[in-house]
Order: sequence, then structure tokens, then C-alpha cells
Amino acid sequence: MKKHLGAFLIILGVSIILGSLFIKFRVDYKKNQLINEFKESMVSLQKDEDENNINVNNDYTSVNEDDCVEISLDEKENLDIRKENVIGIIEIPKINLTAPIGQGTDKETLKYTVGHFEKTAMPGQKGNCCIIGHRSYTYGEFFNRLDEIKEGDKIIVSYNNNTYNYIVKKVFVVEPEEISVLEHDNNIESEITLITCTPLRVGTHRLIIKGELEC
Repeated sequence: MKKHLGAFLIILGVSIILGSLFIKFRVDYKKNQLINEFKESMVSLQKDEDENNINVNNDYTSVNEDDCVEISLDEKENLDIRKENVIGIIEIPKINLTAPIGQGTDKETLKYTVGHFEKTAMPGQKGNCCIIGHRSYTYGEFFNRLDEIKEGDKIIVSYNNNTYNYIVKKVFVVEPEEISVLEHDNNIESEITLITCTPLRVGTHRLIIKGELEC
């Protein structure tokens, strides 16, 4: 009896590990796919600008063609992330992070991207650009190492065919209901706020990274 139980526990443990590895592979694959598609679209956009010498509208024309539909985890194999939902790319050299930025903070968006709070400023614009991301080991480990960020570190955001460099000015922790971090500091022309859960795997509080646009 004990022999059979031991074998069962070993098989169960291996199955859990393999399942976690498969999910991580899927997330990494989708993340890299979105990054590559966004970069290709930016190259194409720049080429069109050079050839036609026209101003490109800031909004992608196909963003609202289809409404995103909510799917179950059982359907994740058939998930088709629309590249139109990716508005940019965030890079943090200090922690070797490169991740696509999705528009919105719903569950499906945060599986494969970090999410931009829709009612906050866009990257590079006047105001507070707020971005939230997971730091788990299954879906979305994007902000997993965000606690390593210190004042003076650089945050790079590519958006609308421009690159914006932010310098980290503040790192602090707040309660989950503390929404003042979304507000714009009137003393700062353009700022960015990164938000994730902390401590890792517990998530009782929110880790906040504040950066200012480099002139």
C-alpha cells in the first residue's frame, strides 16, 4: 500500500512540475510573439511615413474592430491575442525585463502583457502613466523582480513610434486600497507608475515604482 502511495505521489509531483513548465512556456511564447509583432508593426509604420511623408494618426485604425471576448482557462490553447491590443513595450535593463504593454487591466490582458490603466496618461504624455503587472510563476511573471528596482534606475517605454526614458525617483509599498498612486503629481510634467503585488506569492500589499520622464 505504501509503495503504491509513494509511486502515486511521485507521479503527481512530476505532473504538477510539467504542467507549470508548460504554462510558463506558453506565456513566454505569447509574450515574445506580441513583442515581435509590435516591433514589426512599428518598422512598417515608420516605412510608410518615410515613403508617403504623412502624419500617422496616434490611434491604430483596427483597435476597435472586434470586441475582446472572455475565455476560460480550458480554451487557452486556442487563445488568439490581438496584436492591436498591444500599445507598446516596456524595458527595465536593471532586471533584464522586456514586456509588451496591453491596453487595459482585465484578467486576459494581464496573462500575456503588463496592463495600462486606461484612464491614466499614455507614455510620454503629460500626466501619470500607470502600468500594472503580475509577478507570479504561472501567468505573467513580468514584474517578478520589480522589488530589485532602486532610485536612479531606468525605465524605457516604446510607444507610438517613440522611445521614452523614465528615471526611478521613488520606491515604496502601500495598502491595496490606496488609489492615490494613480493620481498625477502636478509638480511633475510626465511620470510613470508601476504597480504589482508584494510580498511575492502573498500579495497583501502593493509595490509602487515612481519614475519621471527624462528631459
